Amino acid sequence: MVKTAYIAMRRELEGLLKPYGITHTQWSALGIIDHYPGITPSEMEPILMIERPSVTSLINGLVKRGLVYRRDHPEDARSKQIYLTEPGKELAARTRHLTQRIDHAVRQEFTTEEYESLRSLLIRVVQRMDR
Repeated sequence: MVKTAYIAMRRELEGLLKPYGITHTQWSALGIIDHYPGITPSEMEPILMIERPSVTSLINGLVKRGLVYRRDHPEDARSKQIYLTEPGKELAARTRHLTQRIDHAVRQEFTTEEYESLRSLLIRVVQRMDR
């Protein structure tokens, strides 16, 4: 059931992102880079839960679109730091609220007590899987 709910919510988010011309994964990457300017691809890998070659491909696509840029890491010559460009910052800011819309729609389906119970149960699922 958790996977089914995730897929439904992700599908909803993909629909909301379509007018902006980005995918869920691209949107997630922009949000991460916005929150952690200078993050490296290897640091992004566990957050995005995708393999390193996919992170590299994702970043390459965002670079080509002018949404992010790479800079040499000051302490590790083999690594690059990733930053948002001005258009990337603008897109991240314009789309940041979209998960709130989905969260609001979900909250309307439950009483406050039901929602808090659901939230608590999902937190337990995440904690269990992180062990």
